[in-house]
Amino acid sequence: HFRDLVAEEENLEVVLAKAFLEIDKALARHVHFSADASLLSAGTTATVALLRDGIELVVASVGDSRALLCRKGKAYKLTVDHTPERKDEKDRIKKSGGFVAWNSLGQPHVNGRLAMTRSIGDFDLKRIGVIAEPETKRITLHHAHDSFLALTTDGINFIMNSQEICDVINQCHDPTEAAQVISEQALQYGSEDNSTIIVVPFGAWGKQKGSDVSFSFSRSFVSSGRWA
Repeated sequence: HFRDLVAEEENLEVVLAKAFLEIDKALARHVHFSADASLLSAGTTATVALLRDGIELVVASVGDSRALLCRKGKAYKLTVDHTPERKDEKDRIKKSGGFVAWNSLGQPHVNGRLAMTRSIGDFDLKRIGVIAEPETKRITLHHAHDSFLALTTDGINFIMNSQEICDVINQCHDPTEAAQVISEQALQYGSEDNSTIIVVPFGAWGKQKGSDVSFSFSRSFVSSGRWA
């Protein structure tokens, strides 16, 4: 989808938005012709980044997987989680006839089931406002200051905040080591969900190394997944 759309469309935000919707439609066709009714409730988050000419970075996301940019040692969030805790997202669900219910851990879920308000799939909840349309963000990279892009799933985000992720990665020698250290850290501190990270180095990689990394692991470690 991406390759075909890039050939037709200059605006990468439009490319990503169209690609997300096309992928959702393709999955819907597969589910329609499948005999497995459980697929109606199958779905996924998605966070995708496109880099053009080494300068133009565009990110699109649905759900609660995140993207962050490390600039001058500071973490800049490029995505905002799609959850019922956001008023705009909750309002769309309610206007579409859905409801938000809180579980025993105090976590809001769409119709008591889904922790996200946007996703690819989850076709049983499409009619009540769960959409596959992503939010997008465009940013111009400055390689003298930008160290890396990190894409993370909620198994990591629940355990470490964005600045902690940034600080840990800045202590690592290469992106492969960084990804391994972060994922192992999440598992060590009790993550029960998918803990996946992609680290993309930029021009300032290795320039922000520090001597100390502090953590705030005094959280209540409970599941933060699609069905918490």
